[in-house]
Amino acid sequence: MEGFLQFGLLLICWLAALATLLVFLESWFALSNRQRFQGRRASGAYGVVTVFVPLQGAVDKLDRVIRSVFSQSYPFIELVLIYCEDDLRHVNLSREIRGFRSHVPVRVVPTAFPIENEADRVRALEQAQAGARGSWWAVLRPDVILDRLAVEQTLEFAGSNEVSAMALRPGVQCTSFIERLLAPSMEYLLQMMRVVDNRRERAKKMVIDSPFILVNREAFEVVNRINRMPGILNEAGWTIWSYQLEGLRTFEGDGSRWMWREASIRSWSSHNDAERRYGVRSAGFVVASVWVAIISILGVIYGFAGQIDNFSGASILAFSAVSYALMAISYFLYARRLRGSGWFAPFWFLSHVPASILTILEMRKANKERESTASGSPSSTPRTSIRS
Repeated sequence: MEGFLQFGLLLICWLAALATLLVFLESWFALSNRQRFQGRRASGAYGVVTVFVPLQGAVDKLDRVIRSVFSQSYPFIELVLIYCEDDLRHVNLSREIRGFRSHVPVRVVPTAFPIENEADRVRALEQAQAGARGSWWAVLRPDVILDRLAVEQTLEFAGSNEVSAMALRPGVQCTSFIERLLAPSMEYLLQMMRVVDNRRERAKKMVIDSPFILVNREAFEVVNRINRMPGILNEAGWTIWSYQLEGLRTFEGDGSRWMWREASIRSWSSHNDAERRYGVRSAGFVVASVWVAIISILGVIYGFAGQIDNFSGASILAFSAVSYALMAISYFLYARRLRGSGWFAPFWFLSHVPASILTILEMRKANKERESTASGSPSSTPRTSIRS
């Protein structure tokens, strides 16, 4: 009977190690160096860069975003703040920003409509682009904080590689110590669900709204002129997708080294992956991930408890150790990317279970939002809804 139980545990540990290895390899290639760029210091020969910031959301977060633009190492920057003229918070913030003593000139563009979604941002940018004097234009989401070298490194990469438009995904930074411990495990679970979604849906999704996009002004005018042709809506000129359709050289990659968002664990998917839509089986994969974590720990404990006097016991220890090591490496890689606590990698199992619970709670919250929205106004569906 003991041999049968040992064989069953060996089979479970082998399956857990295989599943962990597959997710690890998928995550490794998904975050490969092909999506990263090696920036260099710009010489200043690229001219003025106009940074557009549509004001949306909390004032304190907007203040940190704007101050990160003022602290850029690239000296030739023009800042354009776009806000709704009826929003007193953003009106007062714009007046305060214009009063700063800085080498960065600030121009404000009021709009008659509130900026609430992507369509509103496109309309606001179309209204603000007429007076821009930069030879390069950068569109910054109001929740993305830039590193001091972000604009300079990005501009040099685009200019030296003849890139007409480039979109970068920012990293994520948590504020509290506990959140920095849980963030790598939360991102691991989110990446696992991305892997499952990519295997179910091979088609390339159109990038509608990029947190940070840098475009060449001449290339933008070409794309914008095409979009203004009769019968074509002028809502694609500010996205990298339209540049790809016109055959221009583009780049989409990971800019987590140069820019980041301030995120909260309680709404991790909404901050880190705005297009996150949980699948029907997402909760099952999260629960399975918890079992894999528990099995790897139990296997290691079982192996060191004196049960390695035969081949089955040694195999259980080996497969469990592989799962444990891969999970620790994944935690360290995500911690480095998310500015988390990499030193906590050997104790990843202490954060994995709480992260799984928080992910499932976020799924339940998204499900309730979907049900309330469906009962109230079926035409509008939140981004984090569960697909049927």
